[in-house]
Amino acid sequence: MCGITGIISPGSPTLGNDLINMLKQLIHRGKDATGLALYESRDTIDVRVALNEENHRAALETILKKYGPVSNARFYRGKGIFSFFEASVGMDAGRLKDLNWDIDSHPDLCVHSIGKSLKVYKDEGSAADLQHCHSIPPITGTHGIGHVRLATESVENINFAHPFISYILPELAIVHNGQFTNYFNMRRRMQSWGIRFKTNNDSEMAAHFLAYHMTEKNMGLEEALTRGLEDFDGVFTILASTPTQIGALRDRLGIKPMLYYEREGAQILLGSEQICLTPIVSDVYATEMDPGGVKVWSV
Repeated sequence: MCGITGIISPGSPTLGNDLINMLKQLIHRGKDATGLALYESRDTIDVRVALNEENHRAALETILKKYGPVSNARFYRGKGIFSFFEASVGMDAGRLKDLNWDIDSHPDLCVHSIGKSLKVYKDEGSAADLQHCHSIPPITGTHGIGHVRLATESVENINFAHPFISYILPELAIVHNGQFTNYFNMRRRMQSWGIRFKTNNDSEMAAHFLAYHMTEKNMGLEEALTRGLEDFDGVFTILASTPTQIGALRDRLGIKPMLYYEREGAQILLGSEQICLTPIVSDVYATEMDPGGVKVWSV
Protein backbone atom coordinates (compact mmCIF):
# COMPACT_ATOMS: atom_id res chain seq x y z
CA MET A 1 0.00 0.00 0.00
CA CYS A 2 1.20 3.50 -0.89
CA GLY A 3 -0.46 6.90 -0.90
CA ILE A 4 -0.51 9.64 -3.52
CA THR A 5 -1.65 13.23 -3.55
CA GLY A 6 -1.67 16.27 -5.78
CA ILE A 7 -2.52 19.94 -5.77
CA ILE A 8 -3.07 22.70 -8.31
CA SER A 9 -2.84 26.14 -6.71
CA PRO A 10 -1.40 28.70 -9.16
CA GLY A 11 0.72 31.40 -7.57
CA SER A 12 0.80 29.67 -4.20
CA PRO A 13 3.77 30.75 -2.03
CA THR A 14 3.29 27.68 0.20
CA LEU A 15 3.06 24.91 -2.39
CA GLY A 16 5.83 22.71 -0.97
CA ASN A 17 4.61 23.06 2.60
CA ASP A 18 1.03 22.31 1.51
CA LEU A 19 2.10 19.05 -0.16
CA ILE A 20 4.18 18.07 2.87
CA ASN A 21 1.18 18.61 5.13
CA MET A 22 -1.03 16.55 2.82
CA LEU A 23 1.52 13.72 2.80
CA LYS A 24 1.77 13.77 6.59
CA GLN A 25 -1.87 12.66 6.66
CA LEU A 26 -0.98 9.54 4.65
CA ILE A 27 1.85 8.25 6.85
CA HIS A 28 -0.22 5.15 7.69
CA ARG A 29 -0.06 4.15 4.00
CA GLY A 30 3.73 3.90 4.01
CA LYS A 31 6.81 5.54 5.48
CA ASP A 32 9.63 3.69 3.74
CA ALA A 33 10.06 6.80 1.58
CA THR A 34 8.34 10.08 0.80
CA GLY A 35 8.64 12.32 -2.22
CA LEU A 36 7.13 15.27 -4.01
CA ALA A 37 7.41 16.95 -7.39
CA LEU A 38 6.96 20.74 -7.43
CA TYR A 39 6.48 22.99 -10.44
CA GLU A 40 8.08 26.34 -9.65
CA SER A 41 8.07 29.73 -11.30
CA ARG A 42 11.77 30.33 -12.07
CA ASP A 43 14.14 31.42 -14.82
CA THR A 44 16.86 28.77 -14.43
CA ILE A 45 17.37 25.18 -15.51
CA ASP A 46 17.88 23.24 -12.29
CA VAL A 47 19.01 19.68 -11.73
CA ARG A 48 18.75 17.45 -8.66
CA VAL A 49 20.82 14.26 -8.50
CA ALA A 50 21.22 11.48 -5.91
CA LEU A 51 24.73 10.09 -5.31
CA ASN A 52 25.45 6.66 -3.82
CA GLU A 53 28.78 7.96 -2.50
CA GLU A 54 29.88 11.52 -1.77
CA ASN A 55 33.10 11.04 -3.76
CA HIS A 56 31.11 10.84 -7.02
CA ARG A 57 30.45 14.58 -6.86
CA ALA A 58 33.49 15.34 -9.02
CA ALA A 59 32.25 12.99 -11.77
CA LEU A 60 28.84 14.66 -11.68
CA GLU A 61 30.27 18.16 -11.91
CA THR A 62 32.42 17.11 -14.87
CA ILE A 63 29.30 15.93 -16.72
CA LEU A 64 27.38 19.11 -15.89
CA LYS A 65 30.16 21.43 -17.04
CA LYS A 66 30.08 19.86 -20.51
CA TYR A 67 26.62 21.40 -20.90
CA GLY A 68 27.16 24.81 -19.36
CA PRO A 69 28.29 26.81 -16.31
CA VAL A 70 27.11 25.52 -12.94
CA SER A 71 25.82 27.89 -10.25
CA ASN A 72 23.79 27.91 -7.02
CA ALA A 73 25.17 24.50 -6.09
CA ARG A 74 23.98 22.76 -2.93
CA PHE A 75 25.40 19.43 -1.70
CA TYR A 76 24.16 17.63 1.38
CA ARG A 77 23.55 14.25 3.00
CA GLY A 78 20.01 12.87 3.10
CA LYS A 79 18.37 10.81 5.81
CA GLY A 80 19.90 7.56 4.63
CA ILE A 81 23.10 6.68 2.80
CA PHE A 82 22.49 8.92 -0.21
CA SER A 83 23.81 12.42 -0.79
CA PHE A 84 22.09 15.00 -2.97
CA PHE A 85 23.41 17.61 -5.38
CA GLU A 86 21.30 20.49 -6.64
CA ALA A 87 22.42 23.26 -8.99
CA SER A 88 21.46 25.55 -11.86
CA VAL A 89 23.06 24.84 -15.26
CA GLY A 90 23.39 27.54 -17.92
CA MET A 91 22.55 25.30 -20.85
CA ASP A 92 20.41 24.92 -23.95
CA ALA A 93 17.00 23.60 -22.87
CA GLY A 94 16.96 21.43 -25.99
CA ARG A 95 19.73 19.28 -24.49
CA LEU A 96 17.90 18.33 -21.27
CA LYS A 97 17.23 14.80 -22.48
CA ASP A 98 20.93 14.30 -23.31
CA LEU A 99 22.12 15.60 -19.93
CA ASN A 100 19.58 13.47 -18.11
CA TRP A 101 20.84 10.31 -19.74
CA ASP A 102 24.52 11.24 -19.44
CA ILE A 103 24.09 11.50 -15.67
CA ASP A 104 21.98 8.34 -15.41
CA SER A 105 24.57 6.40 -17.41
CA HIS A 106 26.88 6.67 -14.40
CA PRO A 107 26.08 3.67 -12.16
CA ASP A 108 26.26 5.69 -8.94
CA LEU A 109 24.32 8.79 -10.05
CA CYS A 110 20.59 9.16 -10.60
CA VAL A 111 18.68 12.21 -11.83
CA HIS A 112 15.71 13.00 -9.61
CA SER A 113 14.65 16.07 -11.58
CA ILE A 114 15.84 18.35 -14.33
CA GLY A 115 14.28 21.29 -16.16
CA LYS A 116 12.98 24.83 -16.12
CA SER A 117 10.19 24.31 -13.59
CA LEU A 118 10.20 20.79 -12.10
CA LYS A 119 11.97 19.99 -8.85
CA VAL A 120 11.73 16.58 -7.14
CA TYR A 121 12.61 15.88 -3.51
CA LYS A 122 12.51 12.27 -2.29
CA ASP A 123 14.19 10.35 0.49
CA GLU A 124 13.60 7.50 2.87
CA GLY A 125 11.33 8.08 5.85
CA SER A 126 8.25 10.20 6.45
CA ALA A 127 7.11 13.57 5.13
CA ALA A 128 8.42 15.15 8.34
CA ASP A 129 11.82 13.51 7.70
CA LEU A 130 11.85 14.81 4.13
CA GLN A 131 11.02 18.33 5.28
CA HIS A 132 13.72 18.26 7.95
CA CYS A 133 16.58 16.67 5.97
CA HIS A 134 16.10 18.52 2.69
CA SER A 135 15.22 21.99 3.98
CA ILE A 136 12.74 22.48 1.11
CA PRO A 137 12.66 26.25 0.60
CA PRO A 138 9.46 28.27 0.24
CA ILE A 139 8.71 28.65 -3.47
CA THR A 140 6.11 30.33 -5.61
CA GLY A 141 4.67 27.53 -7.68
CA THR A 142 1.65 26.31 -9.55
CA HIS A 143 1.13 22.61 -8.81
CA GLY A 144 2.69 19.41 -7.58
CA ILE A 145 2.24 15.73 -6.77
CA GLY A 146 3.44 13.62 -3.86
CA HIS A 147 3.87 10.03 -2.67
CA VAL A 148 4.35 8.00 0.49
CA ARG A 149 5.86 4.59 -0.11
CA LEU A 150 5.50 1.11 1.27
CA ALA A 151 8.34 -0.73 -0.49
CA THR A 152 6.39 -3.80 -1.60
CA GLU A 153 9.19 -5.01 -3.87
CA SER A 154 11.56 -4.86 -0.86
CA VAL A 155 14.03 -2.48 -2.50
CA GLU A 156 14.72 0.52 -0.30
CA ASN A 157 17.12 2.24 -2.70
CA ILE A 158 15.87 5.84 -2.80
CA ASN A 159 16.17 5.89 -6.59
CA PHE A 160 13.29 3.37 -6.64
CA ALA A 161 11.07 5.82 -4.74
CA HIS A 162 8.53 8.24 -6.23
CA PRO A 163 8.06 10.62 -7.97
CA PHE A 164 9.57 9.22 -11.15
CA ILE A 165 10.56 11.23 -14.18
CA SER A 166 11.52 10.13 -17.70
CA TYR A 167 14.58 11.19 -19.68
CA ILE A 168 12.31 11.10 -22.74
CA LEU A 169 10.26 14.04 -21.44
CA PRO A 170 12.24 15.36 -18.45
CA GLU A 171 9.54 17.61 -16.95
CA LEU A 172 6.94 14.85 -16.79
CA ALA A 173 6.60 13.31 -13.32
CA ILE A 174 4.41 10.51 -12.01
CA VAL A 175 3.40 8.97 -8.70
CA HIS A 176 1.74 5.57 -8.57
CA ASN A 177 -0.14 3.39 -6.08
CA GLY A 178 -0.47 -0.28 -6.97
CA GLN A 179 1.24 -2.89 -9.12
CA PHE A 180 1.53 -3.55 -12.84
CA THR A 181 1.26 -7.30 -13.26
CA ASN A 182 2.56 -7.15 -16.85
CA TYR A 183 5.61 -5.05 -15.93
CA PHE A 184 8.27 -7.40 -17.36
CA ASN A 185 6.41 -7.88 -20.64
CA MET A 186 5.90 -4.12 -20.91
CA ARG A 187 9.55 -3.45 -20.12
CA ARG A 188 10.79 -5.85 -22.81
CA ARG A 189 8.36 -4.37 -25.30
CA MET A 190 9.48 -0.83 -24.54
CA GLN A 191 13.15 -1.78 -24.71
CA SER A 192 12.45 -2.94 -28.27
CA TRP A 193 11.29 0.67 -28.90
CA GLY A 194 14.77 1.84 -27.81
CA ILE A 195 13.74 2.95 -24.31
CA ARG A 196 16.40 2.64 -21.59
CA PHE A 197 15.74 1.96 -17.90
CA LYS A 198 17.63 3.14 -14.82
CA THR A 199 15.81 1.04 -12.18
CA ASN A 200 13.70 -2.10 -11.93
CA ASN A 201 10.71 -0.26 -10.45
CA ASP A 202 7.46 -0.75 -12.35
CA SER A 203 6.59 2.93 -11.90
CA GLU A 204 9.58 3.94 -14.03
CA MET A 205 8.03 1.89 -16.82
CA ALA A 206 4.82 3.92 -16.56
CA ALA A 207 6.73 7.22 -16.69
CA HIS A 208 8.62 6.19 -19.83
CA PHE A 209 5.42 4.83 -21.42
CA LEU A 210 3.59 8.12 -21.01
CA ALA A 211 6.61 10.17 -22.07
CA TYR A 212 7.14 8.04 -25.19
CA HIS A 213 3.54 8.38 -26.33
CA MET A 214 3.51 12.11 -25.67
CA THR A 215 6.72 12.73 -27.62
CA GLU A 216 6.96 10.00 -30.26
CA LYS A 217 3.22 9.58 -30.88
CA ASN A 218 2.29 13.26 -30.37
CA MET A 219 -0.36 12.43 -27.77
CA GLY A 220 -1.62 14.81 -25.14
CA LEU A 221 -1.52 13.78 -21.50
CA GLU A 222 -5.15 12.61 -21.47
CA GLU A 223 -4.69 10.49 -24.58
CA ALA A 224 -1.47 8.96 -23.23
CA LEU A 225 -3.15 8.07 -19.91
CA THR A 226 -6.04 6.50 -21.80
CA ARG A 227 -3.56 4.44 -23.81
CA GLY A 228 -1.99 3.37 -20.50
CA LEU A 229 -5.40 2.20 -19.31
CA GLU A 230 -5.49 -0.11 -22.35
CA ASP A 231 -1.92 -1.43 -22.01
CA PHE A 232 -1.29 -1.67 -18.25
CA ASP A 233 -2.52 -4.73 -16.33
CA GLY A 234 -2.92 -4.82 -12.57
CA VAL A 235 -4.44 -2.64 -9.86
CA PHE A 236 -3.24 0.94 -9.88
CA THR A 237 -3.87 4.64 -9.71
CA ILE A 238 -1.51 7.16 -11.29
CA LEU A 239 -1.06 10.90 -11.00
CA ALA A 240 1.00 12.36 -13.84
CA SER A 241 2.11 15.98 -14.06
CA THR A 242 3.63 18.26 -16.67
CA PRO A 243 4.45 21.99 -16.42
CA THR A 244 0.85 22.75 -17.46
CA GLN A 245 -1.32 19.83 -16.31
CA ILE A 246 -2.06 17.12 -13.76
CA GLY A 247 -3.76 13.94 -14.92
CA ALA A 248 -5.26 11.05 -12.95
CA LEU A 249 -5.81 7.44 -14.03
CA ARG A 250 -7.66 4.70 -12.13
CA ASP A 251 -7.68 1.11 -13.38
CA ARG A 252 -10.93 -0.62 -14.29
CA LEU A 253 -11.06 -2.79 -11.16
CA GLY A 254 -11.09 0.32 -8.99
CA ILE A 255 -9.35 -1.34 -6.04
CA LYS A 256 -6.88 1.50 -5.48
CA PRO A 257 -8.64 4.73 -4.47
CA MET A 258 -8.43 8.17 -6.07
CA LEU A 259 -10.41 11.20 -4.92
CA TYR A 260 -10.52 14.78 -6.16
CA TYR A 261 -11.95 18.09 -5.04
CA GLU A 262 -12.39 21.16 -7.22
CA ARG A 263 -12.53 24.39 -5.27
CA GLU A 264 -13.62 27.75 -6.57
CA GLY A 265 -10.60 29.83 -7.53
CA ALA A 266 -8.95 27.14 -9.70
CA GLN A 267 -7.64 25.07 -6.78
CA ILE A 268 -7.69 21.29 -7.33
CA LEU A 269 -6.89 18.73 -4.64
CA LEU A 270 -6.27 15.02 -5.28
CA GLY A 271 -5.41 12.09 -3.06
CA SER A 272 -5.75 8.47 -2.02
CA GLU A 273 -7.90 9.43 0.97
CA GLN A 274 -10.07 12.38 1.85
CA ILE A 275 -8.07 13.01 5.02
CA CYS A 276 -5.01 14.12 3.03
CA LEU A 277 -7.03 17.00 1.54
CA THR A 278 -8.08 18.42 4.92
CA PRO A 279 -4.87 20.42 5.62
CA ILE A 280 -5.91 22.60 2.67
CA VAL A 281 -9.71 22.56 3.02
CA SER A 282 -10.87 21.45 6.45
CA ASP A 283 -14.48 20.78 5.45
CA VAL A 284 -13.64 19.05 2.17
CA TYR A 285 -16.07 16.61 0.59
CA ALA A 286 -14.26 14.87 -2.25
CA THR A 287 -15.49 12.90 -5.26
CA GLU A 288 -14.16 9.42 -5.94
CA MET A 289 -13.00 8.73 -9.48
CA ASP A 290 -14.86 6.00 -11.33
CA PRO A 291 -13.01 2.75 -12.08
CA GLY A 292 -11.43 3.05 -15.50
CA GLY A 293 -11.52 6.82 -15.21
CA VAL A 294 -9.11 9.34 -16.74
CA LYS A 295 -9.24 13.02 -15.80
CA VAL A 296 -6.90 15.89 -16.66
CA TRP A 297 -6.80 19.36 -15.14
CA SER A 298 -4.93 22.31 -16.66
CA VAL A 299 -2.99 24.80 -14.56
